[in-house]
Amino acid sequence: MNRGIRKLFDLREDQDDPEAIDAGVRAGVRFAGTNLWVLIFAILIASVGLNVNSTAVIIGAMLISPLMGPIVGLGYGAAVNDFTLIRQSARNLGTFTGLSLLSSMLYFTLSPLDVPGTELIARTTPTLWDVLIAAFGGAAGMVALTRKSISNVVPGVAIATALMPPLCTAGFGLANGRWDMFAGAFYLFLINGVFIAASTLAVAKLVRLPAVVDLDPGVRARHRVIITLGLALVLVPSVWLGWRFVQQEVFAASAQAMLRRMEADDRFAIVGQGVDSAQRRITITVVGADAEQRLREQAPMLLAEHRLANVEFVVRRAGGSEVDASRLREQLQADVQRDVTKLLGERLARSEEQRAALQAQLQALNLDINAAHALAPAVLAELQAQRPEVRAATLAEGRRIRASAPTASAMSASSAPAAGATEPVVVVVIEVTRPLREADRDRLAAWLTVRMGRGPVDLIERKVRPAR
Repeated sequence: MNRGIRKLFDLREDQDDPEAIDAGVRAGVRFAGTNLWVLIFAILIASVGLNVNSTAVIIGAMLISPLMGPIVGLGYGAAVNDFTLIRQSARNLGTFTGLSLLSSMLYFTLSPLDVPGTELIARTTPTLWDVLIAAFGGAAGMVALTRKSISNVVPGVAIATALMPPLCTAGFGLANGRWDMFAGAFYLFLINGVFIAASTLAVAKLVRLPAVVDLDPGVRARHRVIITLGLALVLVPSVWLGWRFVQQEVFAASAQAMLRRMEADDRFAIVGQGVDSAQRRITITVVGADAEQRLREQAPMLLAEHRLANVEFVVRRAGGSEVDASRLREQLQADVQRDVTKLLGERLARSEEQRAALQAQLQALNLDINAAHALAPAVLAELQAQRPEVRAATLAEGRRIRASAPTASAMSASSAPAAGATEPVVVVVIEVTRPLREADRDRLAAWLTVRMGRGPVDLIERKVRPAR
């Protein structure tokens, strides 16, 4: 039975001749000629794909990129003790990497599109899972390289262990002064390169490829220590980043569960919400002072029940205590300008007494509904140029209240937190055909703040059907 299992997993049954394997590895290490031209084309394709946020184009760049050749050469050279090949691979990899960074930086410097899309951002936060992908992908690639027949594994490995997109993302960071993006993307490239080489070395040892020279046991032990230390230095930051990623996902899940519970409670009139896992911040927009006060009283208990400690809990209030909170919430979600104006017209047409009552309510509102109006056409056009899913936008004046959630020990106290200070805020309600990502929404709010010059902007989305 053991013999049958060994035969089942035997890699040497269809293994190619060592000379053919050696020739294939050395062909991939070459820098001049075909590999150089293919590298240039892959750089340009990957940069364009990342710039226009096209996944299909980026996959094309992954498939034709020759960057894996020198990395495999490093691992293979270490396995067979060919130090000439190791030096050649390291030199060519350094040249490939420098040329990729320089070319992508030049492209992104000339490109008018300088807002990072999701494809760029996705390659700036490597974690332990990227280490596993690189290790398993590199092992699969080396196994395919040692086979007699042409394997369809190599294209899949090229896509899984993406090398070109992180380098081009690092070039974007250099071109736009985004050092955080450069550091994250280059670290992802480093993870992929180091663990592909390590997996190549392991597979080459596993299939017992012949060594070029025999090393002294002391030299061999020293090389193993150097390789182990190098892998550990690259691995440790990814473990920490992976732990932080898990913590953020747990925080986001708990925060969403708490928000769903609050939305189901009729005592709260919630018209907007947001969760920032990285900053451990929960933002809620409510209507009316009564709803805001009830929320502040219940927040410590809700945070404690969902095990959310050390959270910045931001409450934004639109409206006063004399308003029907549920009705005003519907009006704000539908459209601050059209629906509220229509409601006022219907009420004023009924009787003078109702007119006086409504005017008293409007005076008590912090949100000036009568001042609500459509966004300036020029500003709306610029907004739609950035986010085509925006169909319309209106704005009004409001007030913002901030409150930091207490720690776990403070949350057990029976007393409610003191009320925070208020500040004026411009409430912009946008009609969108599909929801915006939180990062895009924050970016638009910051842009509107600068563009309109009227103070901080709170952005509220209203989902509409796309025009047919």
